[in-house]
Amino acid sequence: MLARITHAVDEHAVDLLLVAGDIYDRALPPEWAVAALEGFLSDMARRGVQVVMTAGNHDSAQRLGFGRALMTSAGIHFRTALEDSWAPVVFSSASSGGAQEQLLVYGIPYIEPQLYARALGLERANHTAVMAEVLARITADAQRRRQELPSDASQQIIVMAHVFAAHGVASASERHIGASVDAGDEALHHEDTLGGLSVVPLELFSGVDYAALGHLHGRQQLTQSVRYSGSPLRYSFSEAHQAKGAWLGDSRSADQITGLDWQIGRPLARLSGTLEEVLEAGTVERHRDSYVQVKLTDPVRPERAFPRVQDAYPYLAHFSHSGAGSDTQQRTYAQRVEPARSAEDVVSAFLSHVRGRGPSADETQLVAEGLEAIRLGSATHSNDAHGGAPLSTAQEETAT
Repeated sequence: MLARITHAVDEHAVDLLLVAGDIYDRALPPEWAVAALEGFLSDMARRGVQVVMTAGNHDSAQRLGFGRALMTSAGIHFRTALEDSWAPVVFSSASSGGAQEQLLVYGIPYIEPQLYARALGLERANHTAVMAEVLARITADAQRRRQELPSDASQQIIVMAHVFAAHGVASASERHIGASVDAGDEALHHEDTLGGLSVVPLELFSGVDYAALGHLHGRQQLTQSVRYSGSPLRYSFSEAHQAKGAWLGDSRSADQITGLDWQIGRPLARLSGTLEEVLEAGTVERHRDSYVQVKLTDPVRPERAFPRVQDAYPYLAHFSHSGAGSDTQQRTYAQRVEPARSAEDVVSAFLSHVRGRGPSADETQLVAEGLEAIRLGSATHSNDAHGGAPLSTAQEETAT
């Protein structure tokens, strides 16, 4: 993944790289991940690429921000603390006509409302209120800086934020940050519900030239100037059909933004149907090299279904059978076994419960032979224990 990003930076002569949170997948990243990030950032610094990274809800802001003051001189800018939100990374240049151009990049780390609402002077601890206050402070800072520029100078504002924005489409991979949205559904903002206040309205970003958002894993455009880059890798089967890659743009124009499509690692495939349909030659040919999720829908679970599917798809990642699931879910194991009047009935009920069908004729014969062997063995042992004396009918039943 890092090699693919580096290639894109070189191919398109990128001079500014933005990563809006979730640098790591956990607060205590493994040592190899820390080393990989260090190597990548060193490569960017050697290329003269400026990098702005913010902390996401998966990251430990304190750990990710270690050494950030030292890294700034190398063009690596971490934004991990609340106060960083309205302290922009400032880039200045001259236009072709000689006028000054100022680009302000404000990196807003993930802000947990319950932890920071009081520091922001807020009575309501929710994502919408927190983001509105932070963006108000950003606007005030940008206006102050604009007043210090010559009258013919231009100013562009980019805001990075790790939030769940309205109309964003979720997957099953994102960690819950207050908005409960099913995979594939679009999140909406409603002022009259607590959950809606976790979904940040797009109007909050109307005062900036571009909003580079993080958190949702699918690359998506919410408006011309508000976009999610998404994750470069697929983290669940709910992301099988998501666009993956990055956005490539020119800071001078929100219209000059294109999507970079990346296919990193094996593709994902979700297959649902009968065993015959799943094992159809053309289907196997298309998906044999993919990570596959298979859901069989046969009314009765076919014999050797799992090994047959696994043999066809070497990278099978998830297997399930739903054909007999409704009856299995409606009746507990205890309810199935309750009517049993013999050991044979118990075995039959067990097989019906765990695989959706009772024993075949051959299996019934094997079960009968096995149970008979147990009975004979128990009877022989009981006879030996009684000195070889014959058992009464009651004793034999007890021994069995």
